[in-house]
Amino acid sequence: MPKLEAFSSREALYDATASILVDALTNAVAASGRAGFAATGGTTPAPVYDRLATLTAPWDKITVTLTDERFVPPTDPSSNEGLVRRHLLVGEAAKASFAPLYFDGMSHADSARAAEAGVEAATPFGAVLLGVGPDGHFASLFPGNPVLAQGLDPQSDRLVLDVPPSDPAPDIPRLSLTFAALTRTDLIVLLVTGAAKKALLEGDVDPALPVAAILKQDRAKVRILWAE
Repeated sequence: MPKLEAFSSREALYDATASILVDALTNAVAASGRAGFAATGGTTPAPVYDRLATLTAPWDKITVTLTDERFVPPTDPSSNEGLVRRHLLVGEAAKASFAPLYFDGMSHADSARAAEAGVEAATPFGAVLLGVGPDGHFASLFPGNPVLAQGLDPQSDRLVLDVPPSDPAPDIPRLSLTFAALTRTDLIVLLVTGAAKKALLEGDVDPALPVAAILKQDRAKVRILWAE
């Protein structure tokens, strides 16, 4: 089980996360000539992306995609694509390619299917950045969701799933990379803040939580980066 790495402040956490990610992506490009980066959404990673966009990297050889997305257009304030375009794909980092999960004019299921080609082309990822919810979800693989088992299946041939709303979450349709897709990488970084998530990830993690699948797998190295 990976050990939680604690930082003295959120600013230090964001600096370290950006540095770790750019090193992993640069090394992946050096080894393979190209690299993919699966970026998480939400409010926590925006400062990481702001920093990452200022760092030197072979951006023209990097393809950015998303770990998950709400089934909304990029213009929607809750869109993860919109977040990444505003905070990461700017300046020199705008040279990176982008593989979307949401496709305008397509149904929820068709959008998930259409996204698979871009995700496939971005793998193996040089790095994957994930958040963790207080319920133990990662990406959009939520406890109790009808597609959770399929999403966590390590042998699944699906890279992207259309995740239906369920009780208690998510409240709207989402698109999510699967465990099988997310573990096509050498490095998974879990970016977490706050005491509740620290308690969730320290010690014996409840095996019923979706995130336990990430912590217990041996396909990719996992680093848990935390600050209060």
